[in-house]
Amino acid sequence: MAQATAKKSAFRKSVQDFSSGVLLGQLLSKDGQITRSQFKEAEEIHKKKKERIGKVLQKLGYVDEDTIVKFISRHLTIPITNIEDDKPDEKLLKLIPWEIAKEHMVFPIKSDGKNLSIAMIDPTNHGAIEVVGSQAKQVVKPSVVTEKDLVEAFRKYYKISDEEYEALTKIDEAEEEAADDGGVNMDTYDDIGGIISDATDEIDTIGGEEEDDDSDQLGNAGDAAIIKLVNSILLKSINEGASDIHIEPFEKTFQVRFRMDGTLHKVMNLPPTIKAALVSRLKIMANLNIAEKRRPQDGRIKLKLGRGKSIDYRVSVLPTLFGESIVMRLLDQSKLQIDMTKLGFSRKMLDRFMKLIERPQGLVLVTGPTGSGKTNTLYSAVNILNKPDVKILTAEDPVEFNFAGINQVNVRAEVGLTFASALKSFLRQDPEVILIGEIRDMETAENAIKAAMTGHMVFSTLHTNDCPSTIGRLLDIGVPGYMIASSLTVVLAQRLLRRICSKCIQEVKPDPQQLINAGVDKDEVADFKLFKGKGCPTCGGTGYKGRLGVFEMMEATSTVKDAMTAQVEESQLRKIAIKEGMWTLRKDALDKAKQGMTDIDEVLGKTVLVKEALPAYLLNPDELTFENGDLIVKEGNTDKNFYQLLQGNLVIIKGGRIVGDISQPSEYFGEMSALMDQPRTATIKSKGKSIVKVFPGDKLKQTLENYPEIALKIIRSLVMRLTEADKKLSKIGDRV
Repeated sequence: MAQATAKKSAFRKSVQDFSSGVLLGQLLSKDGQITRSQFKEAEEIHKKKKERIGKVLQKLGYVDEDTIVKFISRHLTIPITNIEDDKPDEKLLKLIPWEIAKEHMVFPIKSDGKNLSIAMIDPTNHGAIEVVGSQAKQVVKPSVVTEKDLVEAFRKYYKISDEEYEALTKIDEAEEEAADDGGVNMDTYDDIGGIISDATDEIDTIGGEEEDDDSDQLGNAGDAAIIKLVNSILLKSINEGASDIHIEPFEKTFQVRFRMDGTLHKVMNLPPTIKAALVSRLKIMANLNIAEKRRPQDGRIKLKLGRGKSIDYRVSVLPTLFGESIVMRLLDQSKLQIDMTKLGFSRKMLDRFMKLIERPQGLVLVTGPTGSGKTNTLYSAVNILNKPDVKILTAEDPVEFNFAGINQVNVRAEVGLTFASALKSFLRQDPEVILIGEIRDMETAENAIKAAMTGHMVFSTLHTNDCPSTIGRLLDIGVPGYMIASSLTVVLAQRLLRRICSKCIQEVKPDPQQLINAGVDKDEVADFKLFKGKGCPTCGGTGYKGRLGVFEMMEATSTVKDAMTAQVEESQLRKIAIKEGMWTLRKDALDKAKQGMTDIDEVLGKTVLVKEALPAYLLNPDELTFENGDLIVKEGNTDKNFYQLLQGNLVIIKGGRIVGDISQPSEYFGEMSALMDQPRTATIKSKGKSIVKVFPGDKLKQTLENYPEIALKIIRSLVMRLTEADKKLSKIGDRV
């Protein structure tokens, strides 16, 4: 007992009561990770809320979790643990029950019966270590782990519920009252109807018409009711998880719509009489000119919600026929998902993509339409590379989110700071990683490729539909194929599909023909399950909650590079890429539908089944018409053409005897000579009027190798014909 007490005392001494949090803040300040004033601010919140100072510093945005973890490891000589890599012993989950693990944020890794290795967020918390040691009756050896890894381990090994997982991962909202620092109180505005009524009553109108005087607008924009209404709209958008707010004037209405999970939903109608005041209020908040109503304007609103918590809105004002339309994009960094494991990648694709982006140089292109999640994917990829020994530079239009450790540049074309000029300057800043918001022209593309070829990893985007068309787009703007091939590492195309609500998901009976039309193989249709959201209060009756990505990844293998250099047709490049392992957008979407992550409507609405373009000799072959008795193929001839019956009936004659017939439309025949490189073994004549397609025999092997759907039909026709001929020959033999 005395020995155990001595060990506990020694540990307490070694960490110097680190768990109080104050010492951690002091050491971070001395080490230059935070400033003294930042430490003082965090210390005040720590004392007030009794929250770990490391957590407070993260919420304030002064330091990230990785920095704290590495700092603790270095100063206390405690190892950093990656729970998944360590492959924990699941038997230990009974030794340390879930209640203890959750309360103290610890996870058991391994044990030899005497020593128990655990991962924890705060290895300086000797109280937690004592509890775990007492429970296990072993000596505890702590290591430090990030909160993200710990919570994911809880989910995987302790099998916690979705509710518990969400509670652990939910980012705390600011709890301080607005009076603490001038922020907006999240709970103030709940009676939207009353607020609209108050705002309407306060607006002065003359004969029902709006005042055009700018001074009146400015005065009305400052009315308490208008301020309250604007704040309520902004806060409602946050509470309902909107990505965009649309405030739209029409002749007799003034409406507000929210974009949620990629779809617009009407949320309120406003009286047209408050239109000018509301627009002016938003312009004031965004530092825009309220007197300018003829030109589009762009600005930004920062809405403070409490100490250390704020949300930005990117504001676009557009003059329309009935007034100014405003669209605001919510930029909530706390909701930004930059964990690549949660974007929707399959494990196989994610592992490969991670290996590709960690190469020392190359070009990574993410493609898709606006709103498909390209920025999120790029931020996630670059964040993986964001390490103390890596210099990262980005050029964005505009910068939507800022990240510690990354140098971000706002593109400003009006002063000559374009993507292309930024790239030139970046190369003199000695970076390892460069992110360019978009490749729009030859100069930017050329500079990006040169950077990728001179020892930099370059990330960028293009607005194309899929991976193969990205290469076509680069060729169109003037980039030579050999330059693309020499620099490109990977192209990633993506879309965002709505996720089925987990609270009301149910299995539905699929339509077999719909599945076949969607691209599901006939052999898989019988076992293909589909799901749909019924609609419930959680999802607002839509059946969807959240979104997930579907991806198409084309790696620049040597074969794909050869095709790029040769500048092959897009359809040919797609075929080559698929052979090299490319998983298409439609295939990925169908796979996620089968898993119950999304439904077939989203698959069909957001992705396209690209059918391979056939060559001219298959697409538009010659069609010949034959009358009764006309010779189509003659036994002993050495021609090599093969045919397909479109209409009518044919007879097969061998040695003067009829040994078979061809009567099924679309049936192929005459292919044996081309396959065997031998003279014709039978004669084929028309029985009545018939129409057939003629294909060049020297293209048969190419057809069988490259077009499996047609090859399968040819082989089936051959097998059926040989089977029938064999039966007839057997009967003739029996008679003889």
